Amino acid sequence: MREALVAIVGEPNVGKSTLLNRIISQRAALTSNVAGTTRDRFYAPASWNGIDFTLVDTAGIILEQRDELEKNVQKQVEIAISEADLILFVADGKNPPQSLNRSILQKLRKQKKETILVVNKIDSPKKINETEGEYKFTGFKNIFAVSAVSGLNTGDLLDAISGALKKQGFGKTEKIPGQTSVAIIGKPNVGKSSLLNKILGEERVVVSDMPGTTRNVIDTDIEYKGKKFRLLDTAGIKKKEKKAPLPDIYAAFQSMRAIQRSDICILVIDTKAGITQQDQHVAGMAVEAGKGLIVAANKVDLLDPKTRRHISENLGGYFPFLWWAPAVPVSAKTGSGVSEILEYASQIEDNRKKSVDNQVLSEFFFAKLKQRQPQRIRDERAPRVYSLSQIDVDPPVFKMMVNKPSAISMQFRKFIQNAIIKELGFWGTPILLKLETKKGNPKKNEI
Repeated sequence: MREALVAIVGEPNVGKSTLLNRIISQRAALTSNVAGTTRDRFYAPASWNGIDFTLVDTAGIILEQRDELEKNVQKQVEIAISEADLILFVADGKNPPQSLNRSILQKLRKQKKETILVVNKIDSPKKINETEGEYKFTGFKNIFAVSAVSGLNTGDLLDAISGALKKQGFGKTEKIPGQTSVAIIGKPNVGKSSLLNKILGEERVVVSDMPGTTRNVIDTDIEYKGKKFRLLDTAGIKKKEKKAPLPDIYAAFQSMRAIQRSDICILVIDTKAGITQQDQHVAGMAVEAGKGLIVAANKVDLLDPKTRRHISENLGGYFPFLWWAPAVPVSAKTGSGVSEILEYASQIEDNRKKSVDNQVLSEFFFAKLKQRQPQRIRDERAPRVYSLSQIDVDPPVFKMMVNKPSAISMQFRKFIQNAIIKELGFWGTPILLKLETKKGNPKKNEI
């Protein structure tokens, strides 16, 4: 069963991104920013009442676009709406109900898709019923007045979302036991499809020198040394351009969905053309999504020995925030290095599911604190850390108990994260570190 897609749409500055972040914060699983990335979230997995779905945040709907860039952005919104199984139409409750754009209402009705009207920025429980009544003129059956900032009434909204998706036949997305999903990602024309074909040993994907040959995500199931893999070949993710054609926008949309569906990403780069900012951007998207990562430096057969050696020795310098990810020089044409990719994928999947014994983790943490104590941040109380525990796997999530999260510097957080990866064997995957305030009498348990 595929996972449902829920699109959050509305005019600019109505709180769409805040609503997405609020829904994520109400999930049982931890969602966190990863060091080295500063992007806004575009996609986010969510689950409620046993229903799994993916949220997609969109730019504000602008009916009169002033330039090509705005037209491009609106095309992305249209694609998100057309792909969605459920639409959350967000309105600003601070504005009069009659100011709601009728053209947008008409546009959404034409889609003939189930839509929930979310009236945001309602801060008082007393105003919920009144506000929902004021918006009945829109004709939407499901109207919810909420505050994305405080979380007011968002639980009821989530009940409605899960109920609507359940009626459409969606449920818990079950992975094939033991199967690892691997997305092959990168900018256009770096050799992603050729690499997939070499892994498969057959021509399964149309290969061309023309960028953008692969438009959709293509799934292929294989077995390697007794392990099951699902390979997801994607279209290239292009840098934002003012005149990007609609198929390219659609392809990028599908590629970003593939990243969310995957467990591990293979980032293919073209060593002949050189490593670009766009390569780093695509890598950041995978890391921000918490995916395992392998860097495949393709087309090394086209390089002279000196350049090939330089690339191999200095690849990590181009991706300093990926020091934990294996880099494999490969040639999709000759097959050189290709066998190593699945070997690494197998190892990384094991690492993502690894659980560290509490005693081992406690001894490790005690040793790290002997090496380095957190430094005091200006205008903050003295930092204190008490314990470290692992609370989840795939991806690995750790919880550090502290006196006050804002008192713990990013440098110390990175120190602990990096040490976990290096010393506890989590190579190939980002790890998430959650900070939580210790209640009660913390000094009794201080390390």
